[in-house]
Amino acid sequence: MRSRDVHFVGSFPAASTADAMGAMADCAGPLLRTLPTGEVRRYEYYIRPILEDLVAQGALEVAKAGEWRTLRDLPRYRVPQGKTLSGEVMDLGYGREAAEAMPVFAAVRDARDLPELRLQVGMPTDLSLAFIALGVRGVRSQRAAFAAATGREIAAIAQSAGTEVVVQLEATAELVSMALAQPFQRSLDRRLGLGRGIAGLAAAAPEGTRFGVHLCVGSLHNKGVPLRSARPLVDLANSVARQWPAGRTLEYVHAPFAAGGRPPATGERFYAPLADLALPAGTRFHAGFVHDSPTEAQQRKTLQSIENALGRRVDGVACACGLGRRSRPVADALMARAVALAGC
Repeated sequence: MRSRDVHFVGSFPAASTADAMGAMADCAGPLLRTLPTGEVRRYEYYIRPILEDLVAQGALEVAKAGEWRTLRDLPRYRVPQGKTLSGEVMDLGYGREAAEAMPVFAAVRDARDLPELRLQVGMPTDLSLAFIALGVRGVRSQRAAFAAATGREIAAIAQSAGTEVVVQLEATAELVSMALAQPFQRSLDRRLGLGRGIAGLAAAAPEGTRFGVHLCVGSLHNKGVPLRSARPLVDLANSVARQWPAGRTLEYVHAPFAAGGRPPATGERFYAPLADLALPAGTRFHAGFVHDSPTEAQQRKTLQSIENALGRRVDGVACACGLGRRSRPVADALMARAVALAGC
């Protein structure tokens, strides 16, 4: 029986894109479908460099300083007085990241004889960006500008790289909102259009663009919002799938079962909602349960619980989030564990 795939979410603690991509490919190459850039410019704080770039561009300004130590200590931004925020005035940097990574990716793929491998470019959803930058009020008034800017970057990447790239939409604000709203998460999704917004980013992209969706509970300083059960992520994944546009391929959905330093649940009841997961035919499901706290034997039991609830083997194994908030030795150990679990 073929090993499951290994999926790396995106960030990696390395000094260069070549180092990051080479390390991931060397560890799991034949088991990878996509290879992330490593997000080496933003691997530790993820969204922070994007927002700081927007300040440097004059699109935003700091309204309240923050140190990025906790979720309560984040800076708050605003649109400068007299300016109008629009997608045209924001450069989010994903296109540059993809362009810089593409020749490195091609060299890594060729050197390791992985012709089917594709470049993975991750980007937070417009809702996640708008919420972290501007808060709830800012989401209401300015989200459309973030959506337009994200859409412009996706279109540019698709035009330059075509099917060589899989765009990974990273839905943190959406899943955290669903988790906090339990047991009313479906009502929240309908009211706020959480799944619809994710699918809408794909609908605005050129036909033929390939996507993955990373559902995320956050990992600031290796801390995330823990789920009480798999129900919120199943409901959000199903909402995205129901509204996914024709002509754009949903390659995979990645679901987190751990939350930063908190390991995945061990009880069968937590995973039971996976029986209701309904993804489009051909969309792979990557289980984000690989963690450094449990033993490998314990992790095998967790994988069995996930697959028992799902009713089939998962398509890929992964950590709950990127590896960029971990030390390099821990990141290397987690990659090796993912490879071991993929083949068990």
